Amino acid sequence: MSRNHVCAAALLILAVAGCESTRDPVAPRGENFSRSTGASSSVSGNYDYVAFDVPGGNYTSVLGVNSSSLVTGNYENADGTVHGFLARKGAITDVSIPGAVGFYNGSLGPVNDLGDAAGIYSDGDDVVHGFIRSRDGTITELPMPVVGALELDPAGLNNYGTLVGYFRDAAFRAHGFILRNGTYEQYDYPGSTSTRVNGINDRDVMVGQFGAAGVQHAFIMENGETSLLEFPGAVSTRAAAINNRGDIVGFYNNSDGVFHGFLYSDGEFTTIDFPGSSDSFAGGISNKGVIVGTYNEFSFGFIAYPAHAAHGNTDVLAGH
Repeated sequence: MSRNHVCAAALLILAVAGCESTRDPVAPRGENFSRSTGASSSVSGNYDYVAFDVPGGNYTSVLGVNSSSLVTGNYENADGTVHGFLARKGAITDVSIPGAVGFYNGSLGPVNDLGDAAGIYSDGDDVVHGFIRSRDGTITELPMPVVGALELDPAGLNNYGTLVGYFRDAAFRAHGFILRNGTYEQYDYPGSTSTRVNGINDRDVMVGQFGAAGVQHAFIMENGETSLLEFPGAVSTRAAAINNRGDIVGFYNNSDGVFHGFLYSDGEFTTIDFPGSSDSFAGGISNKGVIVGTYNEFSFGFIAYPAHAAHGNTDVLAGH
């Protein structure tokens, strides 16, 4: 798998934005924790971090999590293509879309508390399509927002079925979208060169990012009003997801180009880095405050449980 493919495949909610930055995260594909067991844990700060990898796969990223500890994401299959997965209590379900061609056989991003998830797959023309996977496994393809669109990524999904994300038009420019009751609304941050709406909660508060002058900035949008969200001292900030408590996760980078995950809660930022990692990306947060993401150049997935919550590492993986 090429370096660009790692970046594009692993954190689908935001990966393309990471690749657009002036400097990509560059780090060895280290193995600080055992891949043979599928999981190991370490307590750091206010979180108990659990490493997670799909058995037999490579480059696992955990991108979504709901209140029942169902996690979603993607990984590189043995044939070199990207597959999606769902995991809970030791049971892992592979998600590959029939008829998919090329790099993305399937990938899952957000998952709501009903068990519905959203994802992407590619066709023979390298066009990336979005879909919804219902709790019962039914796949429903999403229509493209505009004629000639080259990519559609549904990045956020709330419990009312409202989707947010971004699409690329024929000129490959990224535009945000909101999909309610089958109707698309395009959103472009004023003055931006690209926009992504990455997360939405049940109160219709949204988070995302926009590009301007070669720099990515995070934003919060509520009742049509936007406000910037910038990690203090960071060169760039990206907001990936928001839960019903208003907690926001995402990632930022400093001038050294290294990316770090973050949590923004009650007006304060906390860095969310997998212990011992060279870089970290936080991509999802449940209504119970469980955070998921990827680390070490998109090589491994992680789940971060609030330290006060009893979980025994068995919510997702049995036997660990």
